Amino acid sequence: MDGQTFRTVLGQWPSGVCVVTTTGPQGVHGMTASSFSSVSLDPPLVSVCLGNHLPSRALLGEAGKFAISFLGKDQAHIGRRFAGQVPEITDRFAGLDWATTPNGCPVLADAVAWLDCRVAHAYPGGDHTIFVGEVTEAATPRLISPLLFHSRNWGQVADPLPASVQLTVDLPAGHPLADDLRRGGARVRTDGRCFEFVTDGPAGLPSPERVVAAKRAGHTVVGYVTDAFDPRREDEVLATVSALNALGCDEIGCAESELTPASPLQVRRVLQDAVVRVRPATPRVRLSGSNRLALVNALVAMKSGVSHFDVVAPGAGRAGLPLDDLLHLSRQLEVAGPDLAQLRE
Repeated sequence: MDGQTFRTVLGQWPSGVCVVTTTGPQGVHGMTASSFSSVSLDPPLVSVCLGNHLPSRALLGEAGKFAISFLGKDQAHIGRRFAGQVPEITDRFAGLDWATTPNGCPVLADAVAWLDCRVAHAYPGGDHTIFVGEVTEAATPRLISPLLFHSRNWGQVADPLPASVQLTVDLPAGHPLADDLRRGGARVRTDGRCFEFVTDGPAGLPSPERVVAAKRAGHTVVGYVTDAFDPRREDEVLATVSALNALGCDEIGCAESELTPASPLQVRRVLQDAVVRVRPATPRVRLSGSNRLALVNALVAMKSGVSHFDVVAPGAGRAGLPLDDLLHLSRQLEVAGPDLAQLRE
């Protein structure tokens, strides 16, 4: 097997990126690795492969312990640093926020997740050594999309379109589309099957008792974050999404302001991280109908993992993304939705 061909083929396998750290008599040491894998759940075991020519291999073997910090989508610069791709940085640990594990290894304080391990086995693997670590501690400090490595490039998760869209529709009582919408699987807001509330921050939430009571009554609990795509509120919006999840909402919505149009870039930034924080609840989006980029934002939302949308039917008398516009978009994208012939006539 030709070595270059082998490397090229392996480069087609995408992986996450982590920083492997250890500590010993010579101080702390770290390196970037993509050759990480889970091994066993019981006992909890993981593996990492280190080249035999690397200082990390000898240091980790002597220390008998190591930690793994998973990198987020915004941490490619850290991956490059610990891969030795920034030669002007001589102290790879300098200027970053570190925490210390119970085993004494450094982990990135703002990593997506980290594992603290003791070396359980070390196996020869050609020009590498396969270290199997028993996980003794683990944490997820920050909920954010991961950093990926593919074909020698740093990247992010590319989300596919959803198979279908689920709609909550505002329309007047007695509207001729109501029965067709229900038969098509859409939710009609006037049916009153949801306990909905809107908040602009974690301090404006209803009491947990009220949420429990709504669920006992058979209602779907839906919490919305107002002005969710204002760049100045990004941190607050994500904190509110986390608070809604902790409250026990069944669905968590990000609502666009009618006064401040959202850019597709900001919709992507917010939803990419909000969708991770929402789980296991369902993410949904309420977009403004007055934004000329509304359908672009709807497409971005779909590509960010959202399939539930709030829309307004003709004659609803309120602002919002028009039902017929979203159905037209879904048909063009071959994404299934309620089949309403009246809107195509």
